[in-house]
Amino acid sequence: MIRRISHGLLLSGLVLGSCAQAALPDNVQLQRDTLRSLTLTLQLQAEGMYSLQRKELQQDMQQLQQLLTQAGHTHNGYPETLKLTLSALEKGHPPTTEDLDQLHEQAIILIDNWHNPDTDAPYLPLLAAEYLAMRYAFSSYIGNPSPNSHEPGRYYTTDTHELLPQLDQQLADILVGSDDNSLSARWVMLHHALSDTHDGWTRTRSGNAFAPIVLIRNARAFGDQLSRVLDTSDNVAEQ
Repeated sequence: MIRRISHGLLLSGLVLGSCAQAALPDNVQLQRDTLRSLTLTLQLQAEGMYSLQRKELQQDMQQLQQLLTQAGHTHNGYPETLKLTLSALEKGHPPTTEDLDQLHEQAIILIDNWHNPDTDAPYLPLLAAEYLAMRYAFSSYIGNPSPNSHEPGRYYTTDTHELLPQLDQQLADILVGSDDNSLSARWVMLHHALSDTHDGWTRTRSGNAFAPIVLIRNARAFGDQLSRVLDTSDNVAEQ
């Protein structure tokens, strides 16, 4: 597992200030919140989390449930299993590897139900980045999840070592056009960590991996920044 103490880098500090959230399409936000809630749950069951992260996890779950309620969906599948998992953790009963593998599969099922390849296209860089962060956390704490059988070619069905260069290409123009230099700096750090894992293994090529929490915190900050950039680009395009 990728558990060695590693680079202590957290851009702009560990506790990242909250900023106004970008206005994302409901189905994109649902996919993002699903991935984020799973990522934080993986961290929580393995090594705990900071109080800020607990608030973020609660926020992710609340937003997810609100979106499902507005769409008329019952809270079964992933949201319900997530609640049960967190409740068990609070009582001192950590989930098994099989439990977390099932939680991962339910998250992918929910995402697959809400993903629209055409309308989601402008937001694929965001979704792919969040997905890769989740997979890094899963590999670090658990191992490789069971392969899913959903339609190939989706960001959540593409091999991570194929998805990363695709994301690199998608981000190229976005990063060049952004006035926020920290966006590029964070992506350099994230890209280094994500590209360091062996294909089919949970250990790293360098043997000096980033601690999962470092990647998780920076990936969330990167996602927030990227969401605002994409939201601004979308608003400009509509004018």
